[in-house]
Amino acid sequence: MSLIPGSVSLRDVLDVLLVAFLVYQGYLLVVGTRAVNVLRGIVVFAAVWAAAELLGLTTLSYLLGRAGTVGLFALVVLFQPELRAALERVGRPRGRETGPSGAALQDLARALERLAERKTGALIAIERRTPLGEYAATGVQIDAVISVPFLEALFARNAPLHDGGVIVQGSRVVAAGCLFPLQPGDGTYRRYGTRHRAAIGLSEVTDAVVLVASEERGSMRVALAGRLGPDLNGTELREQLRALLYDRPVLGDLPFARRAEAPEPGRAPGSEGGGSA
Repeated sequence: MSLIPGSVSLRDVLDVLLVAFLVYQGYLLVVGTRAVNVLRGIVVFAAVWAAAELLGLTTLSYLLGRAGTVGLFALVVLFQPELRAALERVGRPRGRETGPSGAALQDLARALERLAERKTGALIAIERRTPLGEYAATGVQIDAVISVPFLEALFARNAPLHDGGVIVQGSRVVAAGCLFPLQPGDGTYRRYGTRHRAAIGLSEVTDAVVLVASEERGSMRVALAGRLGPDLNGTELREQLRALLYDRPVLGDLPFARRAEAPEPGRAPGSEGGGSA
C-alpha cells in the first residue's frame, strides 16, 4: 500500500521513522558525556571526507579512509566504559524497581545528616534497576536492616569499613566496605577527592542513587547519571530521595542535571576520603 502511488510507500515511511528513533535514542545515550564532543568530531571528520570524495582529492580521501578504519577500533578501546554503560542502559529492565521503604528512606537521610554534622565521610549506593552484585562482592556481605545507629557505626572513624562504600537493596544493607569505580581524575570533578569521584563513577555505569557525605566540609550530596548534585540540607535530601526513588522525575528536572557542579574552592586533589571509595 502506498501513501503516494509510485513515490513513497508505507514501508519507506516506517523505515525513516525507525532510523530517526534509533538516532534519537543513540543521542540520549551519549548526551551529557564526554562522547558528545567525540561525536561532533566524527561528524566533522565525515564531512571533510565526503568533501574530499566529491572534489576528487584522491590522496586526502585515501588518508582519511585509512584513518577512519583505524579510528573505529581506537574509539572502541578509548570509550569502553561509555559503551558498557550504554549497552547496560539498553538492556536495563523496564519494570519499576523496589526501593527502600519510607521508614528506611528516613533512616538513610537521618544517618547521612548526622554523619555530615560530625564531618564523618560516608558513601552509600541505593540499588535501582541495575544489579550492584559485582560491587557488593568487593566488600563485606552483611544483610542487615537499615538503621541510623548501624550506619553511623559502619562509617565511624577508624572503623574497619569506614573507607568503603555501603550498598542498599530495598530496605536492607547488603554489603559494606565496597570498592566503586572511580570517575577519571581529568574531568569536571578532577579536584574532588576519592569518595566523591567514587560516587560519580558508580553513578556513571549504573542507575544507582549514590549518597556522599564530605568529611572536610560536612556537606551532603547526591550523585546520579555521572553528575554530582549541589550541597543539600536534611529536608532537601529527603525530598530529593523521595523524588528519585518514588516519583522518578526526568533527569533534566533535577538541580544537578541542569549544570555541572564547580569544584569546591580551596580543595587539593584527592584530599577527600581514603581508599578506593
